[in-house]
Amino acid sequence: MRRTISAVPFGMYQDEPVLLYTIENSHHSKLKVLSYAATWYDFEVQVNQRPQSLVYHFDNLAAYINTPYQVFKTVGRVAGRIGGATFTLNGQAYHLKANNGHQLLHGGDHGLQTHNFKGRFDPHGDTVTLTTTLLSANDGFPGDLTVTVSYTLTADDEVQISYHGVTTADTLFNPTCHVYFNLDGQTALINPQQLRINSTKLVHTDHEKVPTGVFYVPTPAYDFRNQPVLQTQLDRLLQATGKTEYDDCYVLDHQDEPAGVLATDHGQLLINTDRNGLVVFTANPDRTQSDHLGDYHALAVELQTLPDAINHHGFGDTILHAGRPQTYVNRYRYVAK
Repeated sequence: MRRTISAVPFGMYQDEPVLLYTIENSHHSKLKVLSYAATWYDFEVQVNQRPQSLVYHFDNLAAYINTPYQVFKTVGRVAGRIGGATFTLNGQAYHLKANNGHQLLHGGDHGLQTHNFKGRFDPHGDTVTLTTTLLSANDGFPGDLTVTVSYTLTADDEVQISYHGVTTADTLFNPTCHVYFNLDGQTALINPQQLRINSTKLVHTDHEKVPTGVFYVPTPAYDFRNQPVLQTQLDRLLQATGKTEYDDCYVLDHQDEPAGVLATDHGQLLINTDRNGLVVFTANPDRTQSDHLGDYHALAVELQTLPDAINHHGFGDTILHAGRPQTYVNRYRYVAK
């Protein structure tokens, strides 16, 4: 079988059709993507000759539109929070409309997560390319920013997501995919799965989850270097802090090693990025689920330059210059045991 790409309607958004794209490789793994918010809809692999979903997903467009946490979507111009909704670029201060307390979250209320992208693909290729433009007049950032998000499914079950930005004026550019994983399917708990994060320090944040500019060494409850079981870490976290959830940003140590690994009985997902941050968040995307405290059906893994980088020295460069396009790539490869 040759690899194929197809597109089918998935509903309407702002009087435009939303399409569901499916890329299938030669051994029947499938990557599914929505034009709305360049959403990663699903990633299916073959386990014991049966399809196994690795990505939590909804069945209808309304659920994606109405979810309050932008789950599964491409977010930006800038993923994460910008402290005080304020930054200075080229000597000019920009004061944007806060949408998360006093902060700007995921680029504001007109970010990539609100757009229905235009798509193109070769029916016999391996990539779907989605494009939209963020207007300075709408979101308050300098420059009109054209963003192209390309989803690729390789022959060896790797999902590659590239983010290409071109701007008319110097601006900020740090998008990511707000994807939620569960390697055993979304009806299973993720607690028994194992997580490794290639990091020896975290970003310290204040009570509103805004970075303070300081890194710190993880205590045992936050240390994922030796690929512990998530439930073990949640137990440690409860004992140490009284919390039963993670919402933390790790500073990645080495580009030549996987940024993270999520593992279960049938295989593991190797996670890589060319940027320096990994945000991990335990969640139940479907809020109708009733579980015991600390039971989770998904783990969000967001790969990006460290949040609020424009306001903190040493956090990384998120400035996109006019006339100098920039591309970032995140990769997720499934390897069967």
